[in-house]
Amino acid sequence: MPLGTPSERTGDVKRIDLAPPAGAADGKVVDVLLDEGAVKVRRVALASGAAIPPCRMREDVVFVVLSGRVTFREGDQVETVGAPGAVFIPGGAAERSMRAEEPSLVCAVLCRGTKDARRRSRGVGGTA
Repeated sequence: MPLGTPSERTGDVKRIDLAPPAGAADGKVVDVLLDEGAVKVRRVALASGAAIPPCRMREDVVFVVLSGRVTFREGDQVETVGAPGAVFIPGGAAERSMRAEEPSLVCAVLCRGTKDARRRSRGVGGTA
């Protein structure tokens, strides 16, 4: 895989490029940078005021705010996180969403349970 692509394989180590994508200033850009077994990594670039609408997810997610300031919601709980900072939101039934208070770049790391990871590695089901 040539340099500059979202992830680069080097033996068992994968390099993940978290640089802001082109076009992020106009709204929102969400890229999957890695999707392997129990882990999925997304780069989320949001313009000021842009949002990811409420959704329900099974997976636990660690959101790392690399730049900017983002308000996260999970059910009735609200947390605003500025760079450099992170928030952990457990998987489950509550809806979650995020909104950029200013231009922001976020790395979202989804952690699938081992059962989900085994199913995905066999090409069965999975979410996110």
